[in-house]
Amino acid sequence: MPPLVGIYFVIKGHVLHDSATLENAEAYGDALQHGGHDDFHVALSPQSPIERLFKSVPYDYFPRGRVVYFRQTDTFRLYFDKCLDEATIQQVIQMFGLTGMEIELLPDEHYKCAGCNRHYLI
Repeated sequence: MPPLVGIYFVIKGHVLHDSATLENAEAYGDALQHGGHDDFHVALSPQSPIERLFKSVPYDYFPRGRVVYFRQTDTFRLYFDKCLDEATIQQVIQMFGLTGMEIELLPDEHYKCAGCNRHYLI
């Protein structure tokens, strides 16, 4: 499996993602990335109970993150909500085909779910 970049959400232990190969990714400065969390939420036509649960709340309700590739350093950066545990992060690494790749793991204040954001209003 080739490595992927993109966005992901974690809904009750299930990882929902939208990804692209590096060849199909969007350039963002020196980085390659794919997708937007809100755009994915809006466009998703739910087919499963997890997807229906995801669509029943705003896009930023559940933990989420992003995988980005930096060309100059040949490094992937996995941004994540700080409430995600190591097992879930490893699941994302496998899902994006990053096993054996150079990866930086970074919690990001931008990716705060409703449970982590004390100012969250639903």
